[in-house]
Amino acid sequence: MNLKSHFSRTGRTFLFMFILFLIIGEYSVFSQERFRKSPPYPDPLPTFKLPSIETAFLSNGLAISVVPRENFPIIHLHLLVFAGESFSPDDLPGLATLTAKTINKGSLNYSSSKIEEDIESIGGQFSSKSYPDYSLFSFSFLEEHLDKAIEIVSRMILQPAFLKKEVDNTKRTMYYESIRNSSNAEFIANKLLFQILFKDHAYKKIAYNSDVIKNLNIKDLLNFFDKFYRPNNAHLVFTGNINLTTATRITSRYLNTWKSSPLENYYFFQPKSNDKLRVCFIDHPKARDATVYLGNIVFPESTQDIIGLKVFNQVLGGTPNSRLFMNLRESKGYAYYAFSNLEVFKTCCLFTIRAKVRPVTINESIKEILNEIKKITSTIIPNYELEQAKSYLIGHFPLEMETHNNLSLKVSEIQAFNFGEEHWNKYYENIMIITPQTVFEIIKYSSLLFPVIIVVGDKNIIAQNLKDFDVEVYDTNGILQYSISKGEKK
Repeated sequence: MNLKSHFSRTGRTFLFMFILFLIIGEYSVFSQERFRKSPPYPDPLPTFKLPSIETAFLSNGLAISVVPRENFPIIHLHLLVFAGESFSPDDLPGLATLTAKTINKGSLNYSSSKIEEDIESIGGQFSSKSYPDYSLFSFSFLEEHLDKAIEIVSRMILQPAFLKKEVDNTKRTMYYESIRNSSNAEFIANKLLFQILFKDHAYKKIAYNSDVIKNLNIKDLLNFFDKFYRPNNAHLVFTGNINLTTATRITSRYLNTWKSSPLENYYFFQPKSNDKLRVCFIDHPKARDATVYLGNIVFPESTQDIIGLKVFNQVLGGTPNSRLFMNLRESKGYAYYAFSNLEVFKTCCLFTIRAKVRPVTINESIKEILNEIKKITSTIIPNYELEQAKSYLIGHFPLEMETHNNLSLKVSEIQAFNFGEEHWNKYYENIMIITPQTVFEIIKYSSLLFPVIIVVGDKNIIAQNLKDFDVEVYDTNGILQYSISKGEKK
């Protein structure tokens, strides 16, 4: 064999293989790049059947709902009274909260310590909280003590003592909780957001300051209790190894003497959304970071619109894989976190975004958040991105419902807002029918582009970095101190 021709053939072979390698490599890189830009659709989700909700009414109007769950030793009970903080008198914000927090502080012939001891003896935990639209009492206990648990609840509801000592102790606790919260940047930002957005609306009362607590007294508390704590203004929700027949029978035994009476009609008008961008600053001395908390009121026209907003929220800022987090933290490095949230009320919804950012990036961070809002409200969300958001919501829902307390809370929320059985029974279907066009139609005329922006941080570090905005300066109680025009030295 001619040695020269052998090397010639070998060279041509090597050259051919090298060119082929480059072509394959280039195609592979191109394919990977295309894959990154267009993530695959999620895999089909496993079937998950939601438990049924069974409901009955006692003769006094008390509604009882049961979500049966077999082979679980704990029963969760949630009592909703449809009188939240928005029902407090205008001059007595905090009254609904005081009433709810004092319910378990003693009854006729039973001291506060005795009730606490009885709750502990059945492996129970009791808590209460007032929301804008309703007050919620949560009670978990061992299954075999169902009878005793309802008896304890009946003592609180039918025979509350409201002793001066206990009321004063509760007021003191509320006061110190409020003082402690005043050092929490997100808490004071959220409070100011409520005070501004709901300035002329009853929902503003949820953001009361610590100084108003001293105005609350037993006489007002008794009037509030007598006016709203009625069986025909309440709903009892059970979750656990219990059926509707048993729940109704035992509840009737202890609460059938709870007297119903006509309720005064309360109508809360729809609040107005903010229609002009506002930047508000709260000085938080020695804070190392800057907290951004912004939001606006939105008005879904149906429960299906609420589901559409939840999908929208998931795309924008629901998780660390959502747009806000990926932009502000992963891409720009401005923020430690950035998330959005949707809060549902009877007359509206509140859409918020919260982020903790480096002080020197506060100006750019706000602009990036506003840019993300502008993009998502002016351009239809890509189908694959929406499908990923829907997949997350559906796939994560069974995890949320693994704990019976979360399940009971979800059912209580449905009852509180009269969402109806379709909202629960067709949860998956209601999410799956959401399309990019559906979301676009819900949000394109919304007020999200004109939020109220609350910034909390050390004035000495942050103030000069808010150079591109007119800024309103407030104290921690939500009182406007002064305003600074754009470009003016802060």
